[in-house]
Amino acid sequence: MDVLLRLRVLIWVVLLSLWGVMVYQYLGEEEEERMRKVVSPYTTPLPSRPQPGSPEFAGAAAPEQLPPDARQEPAWDQTQPPAPAPAAEDSSLAMVQPPGTEAYPLPGVRAPDFVRGPAHTGPAGESPPAQEGRRAPPPKGAEREVPVPPGFVKRFTRHFTIYSEGDPPSTAFLQLLEDLHGNLMLDLSPFSPWAKDDRVMVFLFKNQDTYRDMTGRPAWSGGASSVPKRKVYLYESSELPGILAHELCHIYYDSFFSEGATDPLWLSEGMATLIQIERGQARPVWLRENLEILERGGGFSLEALMDVSTTKGMGDARVRLWYAQSYSLVRFLIRTQYKSSFFKFSRYLREGRPMAESLYRAYGMPYNRVKALEYAWRYELTTNRLSHLMASSPQP
Repeated sequence: MDVLLRLRVLIWVVLLSLWGVMVYQYLGEEEEERMRKVVSPYTTPLPSRPQPGSPEFAGAAAPEQLPPDARQEPAWDQTQPPAPAPAAEDSSLAMVQPPGTEAYPLPGVRAPDFVRGPAHTGPAGESPPAQEGRRAPPPKGAEREVPVPPGFVKRFTRHFTIYSEGDPPSTAFLQLLEDLHGNLMLDLSPFSPWAKDDRVMVFLFKNQDTYRDMTGRPAWSGGASSVPKRKVYLYESSELPGILAHELCHIYYDSFFSEGATDPLWLSEGMATLIQIERGQARPVWLRENLEILERGGGFSLEALMDVSTTKGMGDARVRLWYAQSYSLVRFLIRTQYKSSFFKFSRYLREGRPMAESLYRAYGMPYNRVKALEYAWRYELTTNRLSHLMASSPQP
């Protein structure tokens, strides 16, 4: 009788396990079905980034070299006609280095003070000072509409207001915007409930020349964004979907922190890189080798990773490794745990709670210290259960 009872228990355990696997696969397939295929409507590649020592390099200012006193709203965003080539720029713009191509080995590096609000007036590329009080949320609806810049055409979709240079935006581009929005909302809808009714403004330029003239960006820049004003600036290129996904993530996710403490740089960039890769379907070429470094035990300690408030002066290889590790850590937090836990974690950080307390409140034991999170994350890497998937999959 005891044997029969044990056999019945074993059968029920097997049945329940199989049921759990089937449910998990069903839910996973359902989410994959909700994922929309992302296709670039353009074939023109972005220009190569100038290398140190080349004649073009001296004239192409990196984002951290832009003078802080030369930032203001672009002239074409006003009612007056734009100046031919203004040197000034929007103080809330974020520099984007186009991801996912051999010509651009670095991920989309943004200057933290640009994205995190207009209050910071220090040199670009440095971390913002401690916040004094809470920032006001960005305006909504008609209050955010801007006059149509001369030479641009205005169009609407459900979630975007598009200002397109010259001709109306193509149907393929409008479809791309809405497809990306749908993919991003699979992860980011709890952080940006305003996105259901409020639109993001997208300024689409025909080519690099007018984009640079209007924004003052260097030759290798593929796009820029303003989180407080919910604006994205970019021009037609084959890398546009990845750039757009990365920048929209900053707008949808970073805006969650607009009324509280600023999200740490590793969390912001790790989330944007995850969204760029998994929802924007645009993987940087530097990811594979850097994930392999992490799996071999390399990389930063998590305390050192989280202490980084600017990538200025780190060097290309260390920046790529830092981005890969930030991506891997965010992926661990959001893909191997409940999504509700990641939302709670972000909310506690927004409330200004310390990192260790936020981890414990959101995830419980054993995540009562950053070191404990590092042990769990490293174990996940060495067992190849999750993070190894991106490194071992074939290149697109």
